[in-house]
Amino acid sequence: MTPPPPAPPAGGGRLWADRLERTRRRLGVAARLTGRGLRRVGRGLSSRKGLAALLLLGLLLTPFLVVAGWTWHVVSRVDLGRAQEASLIYAAGQPLTAGLSVEATELAGALRRLRYQEVTDKPRQAGQFRRGEKAWDIFLRAREDAEAQRPALPVRLVLNGQRIAAVVNPADGASVDGVELEPEVLSGLSDTIGQLRRPERLSAMPKHLIGAVLAAEDQRFFEHGGVDIKAVVRALWVNLRRGGVAQGGSTLTQQLVKNLFLTPKRTWDRKLREAVLAMALEWRYPKDEILAAYLNAIYLGQYGNTALYGVGAAARSYFGKDVERLSLAEAALLAGMIRAPNSYSPVHNPDRARERRDLVLTRMRDLGLIDEATRATAGHESVRVKPPTSARLPAPYFLDYVRTQIEQPQNDNGLPGGGLRIYTTLDPVLQRAAEAALARGFDRLEGRYRQLRRAEPGQRLQGALVALDPLTGEIRALVGGRDYWQSQFNRITHARRQPGSAFKPFVYLAALGWGARGEPPRFTPVSMVMDEPLTLQVGNETWVPRNYEDRFEGQVTIRRALEQSLNAATVRVAAEVGFDAVIRVARQVGFTSPMQPVPALTLGSFEVTPLELATAYAPLANGGHRVASTAVRAVVDRDGTVLEETVPSRVPALRPDEAFLLTYLLRGVVDRGTGTAARTLGVDGAVAGKTGTTNEGRDAWFVGYTSRLVTLVWVGFDEREALQLSGAQAALPIWADFMRTAMAVLPSGPFTVPSSVTFRDVDPTNGKLANRYCPIVVREAFLASTEPREVCTDHGGPLQTFDSLFRRFFELFGKPER
Repeated sequence: MTPPPPAPPAGGGRLWADRLERTRRRLGVAARLTGRGLRRVGRGLSSRKGLAALLLLGLLLTPFLVVAGWTWHVVSRVDLGRAQEASLIYAAGQPLTAGLSVEATELAGALRRLRYQEVTDKPRQAGQFRRGEKAWDIFLRAREDAEAQRPALPVRLVLNGQRIAAVVNPADGASVDGVELEPEVLSGLSDTIGQLRRPERLSAMPKHLIGAVLAAEDQRFFEHGGVDIKAVVRALWVNLRRGGVAQGGSTLTQQLVKNLFLTPKRTWDRKLREAVLAMALEWRYPKDEILAAYLNAIYLGQYGNTALYGVGAAARSYFGKDVERLSLAEAALLAGMIRAPNSYSPVHNPDRARERRDLVLTRMRDLGLIDEATRATAGHESVRVKPPTSARLPAPYFLDYVRTQIEQPQNDNGLPGGGLRIYTTLDPVLQRAAEAALARGFDRLEGRYRQLRRAEPGQRLQGALVALDPLTGEIRALVGGRDYWQSQFNRITHARRQPGSAFKPFVYLAALGWGARGEPPRFTPVSMVMDEPLTLQVGNETWVPRNYEDRFEGQVTIRRALEQSLNAATVRVAAEVGFDAVIRVARQVGFTSPMQPVPALTLGSFEVTPLELATAYAPLANGGHRVASTAVRAVVDRDGTVLEETVPSRVPALRPDEAFLLTYLLRGVVDRGTGTAARTLGVDGAVAGKTGTTNEGRDAWFVGYTSRLVTLVWVGFDEREALQLSGAQAALPIWADFMRTAMAVLPSGPFTVPSSVTFRDVDPTNGKLANRYCPIVVREAFLASTEPREVCTDHGGPLQTFDSLFRRFFELFGKPER
């Protein structure tokens, strides 16, 4: 059945209705004539002449049938209504909780980006806020999304300095829990490197923008059926008179067809297909849908390194505002750019852009869309646009990762659709802090170490950072490389590098934990192990593990071996526990990369992705549960139906006391070991971590965590050149720079101590319970029933105490970084 023609749009005019009526009459006449012809052909089929005539008719009709079939096949695959709806990617909402720093979280900036209006009086409607020295009042908007369901809600943030002391209801002072801002839009799902699209509904576009576009490009849009014969004839006449192509006759529909289906190559064949498709598109869709699709698809120039498509993206980029807030002058400027976007660019050619804008305003006046006074007022506005910035899309590596996790929405015909809402796990404040910390780190490293400098952009020093929530595996920040515009290779998710010493905690976890069949631990934190040169036979080869700078400490405790990252001691521990046991524990916490039960495994000689390594540290931070890293919380379609929802997966991997014991040891790495630079760089509080350095310093790592955040930093060259730097020198300062902000945004308390953990004062020189005369005493943690029973007898009086303390001072003096 032939679908009924669309109703004439408002303002379409009498000519539109007359054209439809004439088309109906012609179709009726054609049907009657075709029916008579077919009856005559049927009567003549018995004769050879009739058969020949039928074959000839078939040959003549075949090209037309092929064209008609191709046209219908192409046009039927387009869903203009859905394609023009944006599929948007959102960040996580900013929680408003006690302990949060309003300065570190840039709360005022977040509210402005969410279009909250700052007022001087008490906020009286949703979308307003007031800030003061002692409190902020925010009238939160209602939320009806996959992240939260709540009515509009006024809250007061009571401050203690720059930190939130309490979140209360301003009406009665009652405490309010679990409040967060609406999530910020990060990008569109279809945005890619070098492109920006922001589809908008036609109802959101101001009338003067639509009028400006029609005046500039197709003033008879509501009167033609896809091809404007008058415009074509006029263009041919002008071009013949001027001896060249001075004017075009394409309608908006033809331009849309060209953008959707065809190449820009100018040939008669393409122009014919363009005209046929334009008429078919007009028959299938009403004018308002075609106009909306056109305004969302049109190319509107280059803004820095980004190509802008659609009036929504152009309004935000050039003027820093949403499309509904465009002034008449700004709308006319965008309409004037359509013919030659870069020639009339307000960024590159402001004078030409103004001339073209004024011409559009004049046409609008001549068509009766505006009066002379309005034209004159708009014509006096200066051309003011935002200068392009170096960063076009926030978190580009993260957004690319999200797009790989989300299947592009499609309509019933297999073409891209729209209208999705993708809610992600990204914290915008932490993401900006991560990007800034890496940038400062590269400047510091290349400024201090000449061997790291490279002239070619593709050969420069690289780095990556990822921060995730250890309780859920949700990624809070992700930077996959130094410069996304130079290299889109995501080193967090795709680079495979040796973890080096950053793998050692899992060796000691195998040594300190209970066995697979419940066997008691072979070691405790104060067990003694020899750190001295070691030679191992591996197959037909001899392997000699070496310590950093070839320094060996002799007999040391397990704690000391881990804090100082002693290679020889670590290999001895692994050999006694068994390399298979080390692999078993590594699998428990989440490592999936291939591993071989060989001695080099203990020093991280295999390859992992940084995301895999960071995720493996999560069970140490969260009390023993393996989690799966994720970047997406939920995907919701245009109707509000939840298509996908990520439920955090928590699988028991370690006993809580084993996880705490390792964390307690790794806190010593930060307090006394190879990670002490974190303290001097301003990282305070309960923090654990481990440095990592591979052979010749090809890879530098630091993985550190609080109870709320696991953060990994990697530094190296893509071509695996030697850094000649340790993890403490190259990666740890970047980690510390980031964590200073992160710990203000996500304040965390101490790690939870399981009831099955006991503490004892011990003498670290012999691993025994300390007596009153021991010169050095440390508070050590033990799994229940594994604490030492023997009391130290090596230190019996004041003189011996002084002598032991003096010798121990020189043993500990000047230990190198790792």
